[in-house]
Amino acid sequence: MIKINYFYSPEKESEINLEIWKSFIDSGEEGQRIYKEHNNDTYEIQLSEVTEVEQGGLPAIVKDILTASGMSALPVLVVNNKVYKYGSFSLIDAVEDVLDIGFSIQVEEE
Repeated sequence: MIKINYFYSPEKESEINLEIWKSFIDSGEEGQRIYKEHNNDTYEIQLSEVTEVEQGGLPAIVKDILTASGMSALPVLVVNNKVYKYGSFSLIDAVEDVLDIGFSIQVEEE
């Protein structure tokens, strides 16, 4: 199982990034079944809002990054209890790499 934890600041997180995660979470059992069928593995995603550096309940590896770099280190992507990326990075590229899938999104203009 691939355990993915995404720590982000609700004030500065982009709506697109949250929609990417929402699409995986909303796919539910069907998404898991398809992923397991093609990759012979499963994944679990947990999103966590971070509002301060010393927030309780954060893993030590995330606290260490936030203590050293402050809130600007967010978002932090942790995969299987190891920091995979933090700060400014392409979430789509990271998800594609971690889950070994192709991913595309469409953004509707208002």
